[in-house]
This record gives sequence, structure tokens and C-alpha cells, in this order.
Amino acid sequence: DIDDQKKALEQKDEFLSIASHELKTPVTSLKGFTQILQMKFEKEGNVQAVDLLSKMDKQVNKLTSLIVNLLDVTKMENGQLAFSEVDFDFNILIKEIAEEMQLTTESHKIVYNISDTIVVTGDRNRIGQVITNLISNAIKYSPDANEILLSTSIENQHIKLCVTDFGIGIPHEKKSNIFNRFYRVSGDKENTFPGLGLGLFISAEIIKRHNGKIYLESTEGKGSTFCFTLPVNIDK
Repeated sequence: DIDDQKKALEQKDEFLSIASHELKTPVTSLKGFTQILQMKFEKEGNVQAVDLLSKMDKQVNKLTSLIVNLLDVTKMENGQLAFSEVDFDFNILIKEIAEEMQLTTESHKIVYNISDTIVVTGDRNRIGQVITNLISNAIKYSPDANEILLSTSIENQHIKLCVTDFGIGIPHEKKSNIFNRFYRVSGDKENTFPGLGLGLFISAEIIKRHNGKIYLESTEGKGSTFCFTLPVNIDK
């Protein structure tokens, strides 16, 4: 029954909204306490404790990211996801995020080959969220690779960013669903990678709201390339 399905979906969205809001405050407190303890043990020279707290902080960051995604999804469903609009240098944003993400992986080298300064008009933080999601996925789904490639190009008054990994790839029949909410590629190998399947769904919505396009090219067993485009004013 369609009405029952609609009601169930509304109840699920309400639960996600309440759960994510309730989790946000204690997780924020946990991160604060972790950082305070890190500073304390650094002053005392307790290397082992600092290392353990650093690992704990990374896990808290993952949980924070999950909560942010849950909140974003509920806002999207209610038409409440807010966007700002500013002019910013797209390539500086890419460099900043690439350097931040490099700190999260020791096994991958993030290499970027980007064009000259290009000004984009939009929500800098939200577009940064998309770049972070794509790099994070590239790292997660290429555990045996040692490189992530980022490249930009100008095409028809649009800037295009592509993020390429050399990981497990995505089967052809699964590609059409990859940007759906809560969709995760299933299969023996893929099941070793946890996640809720929200990052790409949110990324697609952000790019859509900026009048851009997002898509992927992938070969199973060889890796994936996720690209998105954004309109630009070449004269800026």
C-alpha cells in the first residue's frame, strides 16, 4: 500500500532526525574531552596515551561525519538544507581539502593536477563537503592502492573535478543506483567496507542545487572515477 509506505518513510525520517540531533551534543562533548586529554598528555610526554587518543579522535570524527550526513538527509527531505552564495577560488579549496585528507591516510598519496585559478559562485563549505566525500570514498574503496588522483579541466563554461582511485570498482549493473539514498554496493568484497550510503546521495543533491552534474566511470576490479561539474564565469 502506497500510503503505508509513505507513512513508514516519514516515520523513518523522523527517527533519523531525532536520533542525529540527540547524538550531536554528546559526540561534540566527547571530541572536546578527547582533545583536552591529548594536550594534557602531550605536555607530560606520554606518547602512548597521545597515540591512543589520536586514534580515538579519528573515530569520533567519523561519527561526527555520520551525524552530519543524517542531519543533512533529513533537511533535504524537508526542503530545509540551506546554501550560501559567495565567490571563491575552486582550486584553493581543492588543495586545502586534499592536504587535510592526506592526513587521514598513510597508504595513499593524494596527487592533484589542477588548472589555473578559477572562481566559482556557490556554497564553499557544501562544495567542499562533496570533494571530501569523493576523496574519502576513493581512500576507503582502494585499500590495496597507493594513489588517489585529482584533476580539473574547463569544459563549456563549466569547471570539472574528477577523483580517481585504483580500487575495487563498481559493477556496471550497480552504477545507476550509486547516488540513491542509503544505497551501498553489495557483494562479498564490498561488504567489508562499512557505511550508510549517504555521502554520494548528499553530494549529488549539493551539485544539483549548484546547477552542476555528477557522474562516475568505473571498471570492476580496476577502480572508479567520480566527476562533477559546476558552472563558472570565465571572466571572473
